[in-house]
Amino acid sequence: MIMMKKKTWALLCVSALVCAIAAMSALVIAIDPFQVYRLATLYMPPIDNTTQVYSNAGIARHYEYDSAIVGTSVTENFRPTQMDEVLGGRFIKLCTSAGTAYNHALLMQLAFDTHEMKRIVYGLDVYSFIGRLDQTGSDVPLYLYDDNLLNDTSYWLNRSVLGSFLPRCLRAWGQTQDDSIRDTMYCWAGQDDYGPVALYNAVFARPDTALAPDARVEIAQQNLHAHLIPFIEAHPETQFDIFFPPYSAAEWSTMLSKGTLEAMLTLRGVCYDALCAYPNVRIYDFSAREEWVLDLYNYKDTLHYGQWINDAITECIAAGDGLVGDRSRLDSATDQLRSWANALIDAGGWIF
Repeated sequence: MIMMKKKTWALLCVSALVCAIAAMSALVIAIDPFQVYRLATLYMPPIDNTTQVYSNAGIARHYEYDSAIVGTSVTENFRPTQMDEVLGGRFIKLCTSAGTAYNHALLMQLAFDTHEMKRIVYGLDVYSFIGRLDQTGSDVPLYLYDDNLLNDTSYWLNRSVLGSFLPRCLRAWGQTQDDSIRDTMYCWAGQDDYGPVALYNAVFARPDTALAPDARVEIAQQNLHAHLIPFIEAHPETQFDIFFPPYSAAEWSTMLSKGTLEAMLTLRGVCYDALCAYPNVRIYDFSAREEWVLDLYNYKDTLHYGQWINDAITECIAAGDGLVGDRSRLDSATDQLRSWANALIDAGGWIF
C-alpha cells in the first residue's frame, strides 16, 4: 500500500511537471514574442537593440519586403520608408550590431528562403570580415534561424522569454505595430551627442609594432567566399549595392595607433577585387567623403555617424554618386585615408 502511494505520488509529480512544461511551451507558441511562427497582430513585439538577435529571425521570416539593408550598427539608422521612395521596392532592416559576415549571412539566408529579393544594400564594414567563419558579434540563438522545430524547445522554455518577454508582450497587448516600425526598429538616432565628444575613443600615437599588410587577407577571403559571394552568385536577379561606410578620419588614425591600419586598408582592395566582376553588384565607397568624415559633428564616436549620413548615403546610391568604377578610384581613396591617419598621428590630435 505504501509502495503504491509512492508510485502514485511519483506519477502525479511527473504528470504535473509534464503538464507545466507543455503549458509553458503552448503559451510561448501561442503568443510567440519574437514572431518566429507568425507576425504579431495583437501586441507590440519586443523589438529593440537588446533583443536584436532574437527579433531578427522573425522579422526576416514574416515581414513584408522585397529589399533589405544588411550590416552592422552603422546601418541601423537607415530609414526603409525613405529607401522605398528613393530606391524603389519595399525595404526592411536586417542589421546586427557588431555583426560579422556570418551574422549577415544568417539573415540573408532567411530573407532569400522566404522572400523574392530585388535588392540588398550591404554595408561592408572591414571589421566584419576578420573573424572566424563561425564567429558572431554576440550569442545568436541559432535554433530560431533553422527549420528544425525540435530544437525550438530552447525558445519555448527560455527563462528570459517566460520571465521577461511574455509579460512584456502582455503589457503591450492591443498596441499593434504599424508601418513606422520599419524605420524605428533598432534606430538609435537622437540618443547621443555629436562633435568633439566623438573623440573619446580615439587614439593618436605611433604604434610600437604593426600587423603586416596581408595579415588578415586569408580570413577575409574565406569570409567573402563563405558568407557573401554565394548569395551574389545564387541570385543574379538580385541587385547588391555594397558600400564602404564613412568612418570618421579619427577611426583610421586609431587603427594606425593600434598597428592595424595597413592590414585593414588592404582588405578594401581584397573585397573590391572579389566582388567587382559580378554584374549584379555595384560597389560604392563613402570612406573618404571629406565633408562627412572630417566633420566631428557627424559622429557620436570615431565610427558611428548620424542618421542624416544614412539618409545621404541612400540618396547617393540612388544617384550613382560614390560608385567605384575601377580599382584606381578605390586606391586613391585608400591613399587619402592613410594620409589623414598619418597627419592626425603626427599632430597628436584632431586637426580638421
